[in-house]
Amino acid sequence: MGIFDFLKPKSAEEKKREQFERVRAETIIHEQVSQMNDFIKMSDHDDSGQDINPNGFGRFGLDKTNPIPVNGLDNIPAYMDKIRYQYVSQKSGNITYNPITYERTSENDGFQVGDEKPSSELMAAGVDVDNIKGTVDVYNLYSIGNKLLGKVYVNGYSLKTSNKIPEGFYHRDVIPATQDAKVLLALMSKK
Repeated sequence: MGIFDFLKPKSAEEKKREQFERVRAETIIHEQVSQMNDFIKMSDHDDSGQDINPNGFGRFGLDKTNPIPVNGLDNIPAYMDKIRYQYVSQKSGNITYNPITYERTSENDGFQVGDEKPSSELMAAGVDVDNIKGTVDVYNLYSIGNKLLGKVYVNGYSLKTSNKIPEGFYHRDVIPATQDAKVLLALMSKK
């Protein structure tokens, strides 16, 4: 890279990538210091400061014995905003990474992957897990088309929100912004 590279005109592809990255930065739901911090500190909680609870075992986020650490329930939207699922267009073969929607539920809600999202709110209940401090909450993750993608377990009694994503899903920050469907939708709504 030379000293005068900034003088070179940008290609259409570079301009597009920069526009997508700018819109992604504008649409990210950012984590904040939890309003629950004082309560968390007074309760049984995960104070490890790690992306994975050191007491956890099993599949990260997919087994209740290894829930996703989140710094307070008020940071659930910021964590869920990181999750994408892969979509391959049957017409063009193009790949996008779509954002999920989510709903709190109970671990025995009876829904299977591929089921339609129910029209009414589900009965929600946390679970106590012997190896985890604090209650573990259960969330169903849905596609843009309201199909159940899976169930995840979250421990909102942590002093850190994980940056790790459960297996089978993708992290927003590691996929190209030009393939992030949330960014594509935001750009389309601006037109």
